[in-house]
Parts: sequence; C-alpha cells; structure tokens
Amino acid sequence: MANTLKIIQIFFAAALTVVTSSCRDATTSAHVLSGNMSFTRGHYQKAILQYLEAEDDMSFGKDVVFYNLANVYYSLGEGDAALKTWSMAEENTDNVDVLFRIAFNRGVLYYNWGRFDEAYRSFRRALKLNPSDIDSKINLEDSLSRIRTTVPQNSTEAIDEKNRSSRHLLDYVQRKEADAWSGKVAAYEETEEDW
Repeated sequence: MANTLKIIQIFFAAALTVVTSSCRDATTSAHVLSGNMSFTRGHYQKAILQYLEAEDDMSFGKDVVFYNLANVYYSLGEGDAALKTWSMAEENTDNVDVLFRIAFNRGVLYYNWGRFDEAYRSFRRALKLNPSDIDSKINLEDSLSRIRTTVPQNSTEAIDEKNRSSRHLLDYVQRKEADAWSGKVAAYEETEEDW
C-alpha cells in the first residue's frame, strides 16, 4: 500500500498572494508559508500555531489551511482531529485537487485503523476526482483485498474451524521437528574437537 499522505503545500499561491494583495493578506500568506516550512521540518506544534494564525486572519484559502492543519494532526497521531479538520477543508473548497487529496488521506487513515470498508470508499472517491492517480488505484485494490479476506466479526464458526485447522498444522509441524531433532541428537557424539 502506498500509505503516505498526499501533502499539498501551496507555496506558489501564498507567494502570489504576497505580491498581489494587501498587507494583511501578505501577513496571512507568510503564516501559511511558515507553517508549511515548520511542517516539512517536523516542527508540528509550531506549524499548528502558524496555520491557526493564518486561519484567523484569512478571508480566502481556508481550504488549504485546514487541509494542511489536518495533515499535521495526522502526523501527530490525532486521527479524529485530522478527520474533523479535513471535513472543514471540504466545506470551504471546490478545488478538485484539494478534494482529491482529502479523500486519499482519509483512505490512508482509515486503512491504518483497519477500517477497510471506509478506506475503500475514500480511495474510490479519490479515483473519481483523479482517475490517473496510481497510488489511489493500488490502495483501492489493497483495501478491497483486505475486505475480502477479513473474517466477519459474527462468524464464530469460521474462526473455530480456522483455529482447529491451525492447531492440527502446528501439531504436525511439532511432531516432524521432534523426529528431526531426536535423529540428530542420537547421531551426535562428543569429540575432543568439541571442547
């Protein structure tokens, strides 16, 4: 599975905003750029603060700020916060690339949690938004494979049967190993070279 997040850090949009906008928007763009730099350096707490400062001052581009903020939460292991913040990004955008990346990243999160049905649906959405993305195709197939091989929770008969056949196999292997070791021990003699 290609289980890394699709990270979008829109440096060019922030830089363009700095050049073409007011002083307040330039400050906001600087916060976004600083947050992106902090994130790439692994300074997650600092990145959160910078994104939140940008969000407070921002009248546009909240989708990118929320998206990046959610990625920081994911990197910190805060999956629930990441999901909530990706939802906020979705509510503030019609940008297909941002929507694609949100769907992909949700799929990664759900897959890592073992929620393969939800991962499958997220990767399927990502592919609808960007049909040429290879990672989404791989992850979709992997999620589907996991769904098909996962034993249903309420199927205790299948689990019992699997345990019985595993037990028989382990007993067989143990007998074979015991036979192999007993033959080697009987054939072994100590010599002076051993000491």
